[in-house]
Amino acid sequence: MYKAPKKDSRSIMGTDRRPNPLRYVNIKEWDDGAYGDVSFKESQPDTLEEPWPYRFEIGDSVWIHSTGYDWYQGKISGQAKAARTKMGDGLFWPVTYGRNKRRYAAPLNGELKPDTPRVRKMLEEAGVL
Repeated sequence: MYKAPKKDSRSIMGTDRRPNPLRYVNIKEWDDGAYGDVSFKESQPDTLEEPWPYRFEIGDSVWIHSTGYDWYQGKISGQAKAARTKMGDGLFWPVTYGRNKRRYAAPLNGELKPDTPRVRKMLEEAGVL
């Protein structure tokens, strides 16, 4: 009796459907590429959803957008890891927020912003604060 081989649930017609794997990165050696340019470092986003290249430090206060939900205040809780973002390779930062929630988020996906006066103003204008 012939038994068909088990299908890999992560693969559909040869396309790997696994999640975007996070990789360890030496943050001191990480190359921001074009986003390391002075014009990006000095710029500010015009909207909350806009990607913004930003380097955080452990303990920094941030705002994180949880998919389908509002923005939450949180803190950077560890070292960044690298993975694909909407803008190419980028850094994902571990953020703790809410009571006991933790997830990695990327500023180049527009889902993580520093807690600055400019960001707070945008949150007020959006009715979040």
